[in-house]
Amino acid sequence: MKKIILLAFIAFSVNSHAQLLGKLKEKMAGKSKLELYPEEKLDMPQYQNHIGQVCFSNDEFERTLPEDKYIKTYTFGDKLSMRAWFANSPANSMMLQLEESGKKAKEINENRNPFEYQSKILFVLYLDGQKVTNTSYAFDFKREDMFGLATHRAEFNDGTDDLYFGESLMMDLKRKQDLLTPGTHKLKIEVVPFKTAGYGSEFDYKPIAVGEIDMIVKNTPIDKNDPDACLPKAKMVDKALEAKILLAYKNRNLGGTAKEVRIISDRWYIAKHQYTGVPLRRTVTAVIGKTKDGKCSRDEYSFAQDYDGSTYQNEVYLYGEGIGTEREISCKCLSK
Repeated sequence: MKKIILLAFIAFSVNSHAQLLGKLKEKMAGKSKLELYPEEKLDMPQYQNHIGQVCFSNDEFERTLPEDKYIKTYTFGDKLSMRAWFANSPANSMMLQLEESGKKAKEINENRNPFEYQSKILFVLYLDGQKVTNTSYAFDFKREDMFGLATHRAEFNDGTDDLYFGESLMMDLKRKQDLLTPGTHKLKIEVVPFKTAGYGSEFDYKPIAVGEIDMIVKNTPIDKNDPDACLPKAKMVDKALEAKILLAYKNRNLGGTAKEVRIISDRWYIAKHQYTGVPLRRTVTAVIGKTKDGKCSRDEYSFAQDYDGSTYQNEVYLYGEGIGTEREISCKCLSK
């Protein structure tokens, strides 16, 4: 019975999405007075067969990538590229959705120009029905891609050390180790347009492309030295200094319980008086892994020792308020 209800729900969702795309196509066919932006013509079968979908491949996802290279199953950690195919460009999609919601074409046309440079998209990631993360609102796209192109590519893992659009999704997911249990999971991507300011920026836009893939997670141990998912590897190993850093953090009462220190400076950095050249203090940067309310996180801080004229004092103190890069990590990243 549950399976029947689930299948019915999926069918309803797909049908509703198809109906929305159909209505948008009707308006493009001349039934709307909207002054839409001209779009680059996409006449390849890959586009025609997958409008409204996010597709996946282990290969570089060029527009002309053969459809037999599209995949439905993926092993987490392998290379993965994504391409979203839209019925209309993000800017045109938003104007059409505004009209569909009841806004008059004349009103939308009067506010049309900013859509050219205020249109953006988000790739939103869900795992097993739960929203996990999305790409940055601040990412800069090519302006012409947002108003004149009905497709966009993103990387989940391009297999190199370079960071491309979309790979923040994988980095965020890696930090959710508690979700990445061994087995097969359902990875879902939605592409949602948004306007950064002004007219239409408060509207809750519907996804313009959706795709799912089965993601296999193998039973591999967590890498506590993964700088994206856990803590960066220490560049200085000094147990006495690490103990002083933990005490300095505790003395500032910043909240949470510090569990682990990774000194990421490869040496002390000495600050000197600008005229005499006499040392004033020396500092190192360290990442603190901490727990609070059953959750774990990490952040970077600078720690210092003052110079008293002849030697550096024994006390280490937190210098400043922190780097401001705190983010959640799995508690499995921290030593027991």
